[in-house]
Amino acid sequence: MLPLYSVGEVDWLTTQTLYHGLAEFGEEAVILCRPSTPYVCLGCHQSWSDYDESSGLPVVRRKVGGSLVYLDQNQVFFQIILNPRATPGKRTPDQWYRHALDPVVAYLREQGFSAELRLPADIVVGGRKISGNAGGQLGDRVVVVGNILLDFPTEAMARARRAPSPLWRRAYEESMRAHLTTLRELAPDRRWSADQVAKDLAQVFIDRLGAVPAPFPWERWRGRLERIGRELLRDDWLRQPGPARASNSREVKVREGVYIGTVDNPRYRDAVVEIDREHNRILRVWRESFLKPSGEMSRGWSKKIGNGCGK
Repeated sequence: MLPLYSVGEVDWLTTQTLYHGLAEFGEEAVILCRPSTPYVCLGCHQSWSDYDESSGLPVVRRKVGGSLVYLDQNQVFFQIILNPRATPGKRTPDQWYRHALDPVVAYLREQGFSAELRLPADIVVGGRKISGNAGGQLGDRVVVVGNILLDFPTEAMARARRAPSPLWRRAYEESMRAHLTTLRELAPDRRWSADQVAKDLAQVFIDRLGAVPAPFPWERWRGRLERIGRELLRDDWLRQPGPARASNSREVKVREGVYIGTVDNPRYRDAVVEIDREHNRILRVWRESFLKPSGEMSRGWSKKIGNGCGK
């Protein structure tokens, strides 16, 4: 049996301790929840220096991959904890993402949106991300976690990530506006509530993965979850420096295939570029000398900036 725990709104740290805890306990489950207040979550290999402490938001580091994310009550979280021995035929991360995220794609399509999984871990509608996901193995369990955006404050997300310059922060926010979307943006005439989204999403997990609704056993696990929460906030875990950067360039994913970054070239030190890695092209350029990002560039600009970014 795959229990489905729809726990609703809980405190921000509990949204992280739930799936960490169940994986440690050797359980399988689907968990649906959302935080009562905003916070920031770092990926397991990410540098602490990517978090901007001046944002004033609480921060935690998870034990699965992915990048820094801003999380709040306008997002419905789904957390899938599976026993790989009970799910034969799944070996690669892509296979696990497809399996775990199929119900989320199905839910969005039921709502009338042309959703698709953009491997490895984004769900997009019309090429714009509406669900960012991460995964990994915790103990002997495979975990995939993610969210559906009802709404998303790009300004708050841009403030939460440390920026090398005001221009970089502005470019990051504008790039998110271009490449992210939300339920309320896609269908502003509909009344989206987190409770209803979670209820409808639960039904798709029941239909697609055979999940069985169950009350969450808080009294059984509360003490162990609190202990895991303390571990996730330990300074030696939280403030890890992360891997050394290969160069002076700074590149951050906006959605699968699209990144913004500075240019590791002294001639274009003040430039920030938006890069389409899938098609190996530059989408936009921001420079201090421009008041607006450049939407159309000469071939010479593209070649020069592209060479500076590498890859």
